[in-house]
Amino acid sequence: MSESLTFGIMLVPTPPWKQIIDQARLVESLGFDKLWLPDHFVNPGDKDTEWFDCWSVLSALATQTQKITLGTMVSSMTLRNPALLARMALTSDHISNGRLELGVGSGGAPNCHKMTGVQNWEPRERSERFKEFVEILNQLLKNEVTTYEGKYYSIQEAIIRPKFISKPRPVFSIAAHGPKALRVAATYGDAWNCYKPGGDLTPKQSSDAVRQRYEMLCEFALDAQRDPKEIGRTFGFGYTSDGLFRSMEAFYDAIGRYYEAGIRDFLFIYAYKMDTWKEQTITNENLLRQIAAEAIPSIRSKR
Repeated sequence: MSESLTFGIMLVPTPPWKQIIDQARLVESLGFDKLWLPDHFVNPGDKDTEWFDCWSVLSALATQTQKITLGTMVSSMTLRNPALLARMALTSDHISNGRLELGVGSGGAPNCHKMTGVQNWEPRERSERFKEFVEILNQLLKNEVTTYEGKYYSIQEAIIRPKFISKPRPVFSIAAHGPKALRVAATYGDAWNCYKPGGDLTPKQSSDAVRQRYEMLCEFALDAQRDPKEIGRTFGFGYTSDGLFRSMEAFYDAIGRYYEAGIRDFLFIYAYKMDTWKEQTITNENLLRQIAAEAIPSIRSKR
């Protein structure tokens, strides 16, 4: 996988639908590489926010855009069986003509469990489930027929037809923070997603934590006889103390620190007119345009 830098925007899937279409088209027209959507039953920060389903919006946006990569950041293990998720990914891959990036995570947002009736698993069970979940998806994304008998999931002769348009498959991105999940990502993932390093960390402590996670990912990749640099590395901003949209100086500083920590794919949230998220997200169109037209070209020219 190339070491070139890529930049993506996550949209907040709130009505009206026409606004989401307009935002997606704008993001694509400005030259961003990727368009991401979060996957939660409701907004994890405000359950009363009006909220659309991730995969329905993603597939619909595939018909409203032309070239930009469309991805889930990340699709929750809580909400879907892995075989069903693979079928949804296959469908979206075809609708988008091979532009899908499938990001998955272990989930855990309390309302996703409470409002769907899915048991909120203890950490050990969640970790074990996630390993099985990823192993099954890894097979379904590669093979026409998959059988898997695990402790938590049993998949019998699951057929995936037609073949994916993406070759050899959609990029399979795995969110991972702790050692067990990082080993899973290093073993099966085409890419790794990292966000929210944890606690009330300073900006430098946050990027240092990401560096430590990346170093661990590299060790696990070598254990799995893989080249760590062939694994994509995405960092999602919006949940740290970086305040990267406070000023352009803060933006350049944040990108530089996370670049040095190993990140090559940068994700920013476009929370249009949501001023309560200011400084951590892009909240207006002018700033979105400035990042695309000035900041990103400047960063790329120096790497």
